[in-house]
Amino acid sequence: MRFQRIGVISALLATSILTGCAEPDQVPPLNQLHTRWIDDNTAEDGAEPDAIVQRIKAKDFSEQDSFEADFRRHVTFYFKDGTKTHLTEGDIWSSVALGNHAYVTLHYPKGADRLAVLEYTKQEKNWILKGGLHDDVQNIKKDDDSTRGLNLPFSTFQAIMSSSTPNGDDSIWFFHTKSQMILLTVVPKKDVQGEDWQETTLANGQTAYFQEKQERTNLYYVEDNQIVLLSGNVSLVQLKKLARSIAPVDAADFPYS
Repeated sequence: MRFQRIGVISALLATSILTGCAEPDQVPPLNQLHTRWIDDNTAEDGAEPDAIVQRIKAKDFSEQDSFEADFRRHVTFYFKDGTKTHLTEGDIWSSVALGNHAYVTLHYPKGADRLAVLEYTKQEKNWILKGGLHDDVQNIKKDDDSTRGLNLPFSTFQAIMSSSTPNGDDSIWFFHTKSQMILLTVVPKKDVQGEDWQETTLANGQTAYFQEKQERTNLYYVEDNQIVLLSGNVSLVQLKKLARSIAPVDAADFPYS
């Protein structure tokens, strides 16, 4: 298991995303959507992480259908052989939209062994790209202390944690193997459930809410005026087991126990 903290998401974006119309630190007007060019071409060791992908174009977009369907229409991969493509449903490993927050995990197309987590925030009816994480899909080495109290459905995995604000709020934890992943984050309680969430009960009797789509599952529960949100291409049973092992949201080492 490799644990990596990727500073502040806004700082990460400053080096990897170029915005067409506004200065990097400006918040775009609600009626002005931007195109972001993501140059994900530097690995931790300085080598190119992927020899296939050249750039990624991600557009902010207005809500029309579902978040995932709209997202797929507005993300384009450009390859070094001069071709380009949109994502297929199989390229998306997880997708969840709750209130004004949305997260999507995608596997790069054309067999490129690279993962990305993109985070969006909603302003009126517009979804604005807020930040992103990237990681290579590679051989995973076992670490007996890697779970740190979490009941993850993986025996070996990679872990990334990134904070999108300087004070450490709105953090994302991302756990993945070569074929499965789980994203964990906390969002404000005001972002309540939509009509497509179903109710379930955790092992401790706590109420939770879930969505299932083929091999993908989203789950959340409310604690201390906050929502703990889980998303991944794993089963509902696996997410419920993980939820029971997560530390209280006010714990110093959250989510680890």
